[in-house]
Amino acid sequence: MTLRRLATVLTVVAALVAPATAATAVRRLDPDAAFLRTAHQGNLAQIALGRITARKATSPALRRLGARFAADSARLDQAVRATAQRLDVPLDPEPNSTVAQSVMVYRSTPDAEFDQLFVSSQTMLHERAARVVRAELTDGDEAAVRQLARRALAVVRGHRASLGHFGQ
Repeated sequence: MTLRRLATVLTVVAALVAPATAATAVRRLDPDAAFLRTAHQGNLAQIALGRITARKATSPALRRLGARFAADSARLDQAVRATAQRLDVPLDPEPNSTVAQSVMVYRSTPDAEFDQLFVSSQTMLHERAARVVRAELTDGDEAAVRQLARRALAVVRGHRASLGHFGQ
């Protein structure tokens, strides 16, 4: 992977693992609320990045994979929002600045480099997502959030397996 491509991948990953918002960083969050907020922003990112991939990837298989990631994340986010509402956990209605930065990187990546960026960044992002989910399963108290985390882990594992078919 070229140095430029590596820098681009790291920019996307760094943007998505940064604190969700300045307000979130100041609040004291319990693990369940933190998971719901993180999962929501991650889903918003995956929906946007998946949709960009469905249009921009040069590989038809990656275009289909991007569309699948977006659809799976949209379904997961419906469950996240419903659970957050039941537990009275406020979620940011819009993607945060870190998600917006990742979207900008995906949109500005030259077509010739896009497929590799997608596979590399998604591999790293799904590894990070698995760690976040496992932390909820270890530290979370709310049964509904833990159930949601188990569902998310199954989706993340399926996505990681799909990414494995592209050599990562």
